[in-house]
Amino acid sequence: MRLVRPLRVGVDLTPDQARGPHYVRTSSGLYVPSDTDRAVAQQRVIEVAASLPPSAAVTGWASCLLHGAAWFDGLAPDGVTALPVPVVVGPRGGVRRHTGITVSFETLPEWHVWQRQGVRVTRPERALFDEMRRHDAREALVALESALAGRITSLPRFGSYALTHRSARRYAVVAWALPRARGGVRSPAEVRARTVAEEDAGWPRLLVNRVVRTSLGVRVGEVDLVEVRAPAAIEVDGADHRDGDVQAWDITKEESLRQLGFEVARVTGRQALDPTTLAPRLVAVRARALARGARPGGWALAPDDFDLEQWLSERDEAAVFYENLPEAS
Repeated sequence: MRLVRPLRVGVDLTPDQARGPHYVRTSSGLYVPSDTDRAVAQQRVIEVAASLPPSAAVTGWASCLLHGAAWFDGLAPDGVTALPVPVVVGPRGGVRRHTGITVSFETLPEWHVWQRQGVRVTRPERALFDEMRRHDAREALVALESALAGRITSLPRFGSYALTHRSARRYAVVAWALPRARGGVRSPAEVRARTVAEEDAGWPRLLVNRVVRTSLGVRVGEVDLVEVRAPAAIEVDGADHRDGDVQAWDITKEESLRQLGFEVARVTGRQALDPTTLAPRLVAVRARALARGARPGGWALAPDDFDLEQWLSERDEAAVFYENLPEAS
C-alpha cells in the first residue's frame, strides 16, 4: 500500500503549497497530499508518529500492525469504530492530546524501541503487552492470538517478557490469557468462539485448525476447533464464507464430518461476541456428541508440525546475516 510521511512546512513544502488544494493538514505544521488515503490504519499511525517528540514511540495495536500483524486493523470488535493510536512518551515526556491518540507515561527503555516504516515503535512483546492490558481478559486473549497469527512473536518469547513485568498495571488480564493461548488461529472470531466453548459451555481444551482424515488417510478438511473425546467440532464462518464456492465446500466438509460421527456447530463472528446466546448452543452440541460416541478408528488428525519459535529464530538469524553483509565496493 502507498503510505505517505507527512511533510513539515519548510524546505520540502512552502506555506503557499500547504494552504493550497493539493495538501491537507494532519497535525500542527504537518501536511500530506490531498489524494492520500487517510482511512488506511497504517497511514493513521504514520501521521500520528510524525507529530510525536523524538523520545516517544507508537505502541499497542499500532505497533503490532507495523510489525506485520495484519489483524490489528485499528478497529474495535464491531469492525466499524476507529481506535485511537496508542503512544508511550515515558514518565517525563509530553505530547499534545487529541481524540486520535491515547498516551501512556510508563517507562520506555530504548531497548524497547525498534524502527518500522521509518517510525519509532515498541518491540513486538512490549507492544502486545501494552495492547492486552487495554482490554478485558477475553479480548486480551484475542490480541495475544492475533500477534501469534501475525508471527511477530511466540508464546515463549512473550511469556518471558510478561513474567519480568508482573508488577505492571493490569497484569492480571495478561496472566489470564497466557495459559489459554496456543497459536495457529485463523481469525479473531475463532478465538472468541473457542473462549465461549471452553469458559462458558464446558468444553475441554480444544485443538485448533487441525486437518481431519478418514481411517484410509483421505483428507476431509481443516476444522477450526476440534474436541477429540466427544467428537465435536466448531466451524467459525467469517465474511469470506459468504462466497458461493466457499459455502459449497463448507457444506461438503460438514457432511463428511457428520458421516465420521462428528457433531458440528457453525458460529458466525457476530454470534461469537454474544456468549449468553452461543454458550447454550455449544452445550447442546457437545451433549449430542457425547451421547453419540466416537466411531473407533473412523478418523484421525494430521500431525501439526509447525514450530513458530523455530520459524522466528531462523528469520532472526537470516536478518542478522543480511544486515551484516559487507558493503559492495
